Amino acid sequence: MLIRSQDKRILINMNNVLSIEMGDDRLRIFADNGDAIYDIGEYSTEAKVMKVLNMIQEAYVNGHIDYQMPADSEVEI
Repeated sequence: MLIRSQDKRILINMNNVLSIEMGDDRLRIFADNGDAIYDIGEYSTEAKVMKVLNMIQEAYVNGHIDYQMPADSEVEI
């Protein structure tokens, strides 16, 4: 599955990612491939970050081939 960053400047292949995680500030999502860490989204609340992580997991489990990180305003909690 491919993930496009929120600002659309990064396209990440999930096959090359070790983890997608919440940042220490709990308002950002990062993808780590072992060599680099990519900032792929920023949200206004921790609840929105958790919702987006759940959405990524659901897309992956359901076999989607791509996923666009949503804008903060598009995430409803």
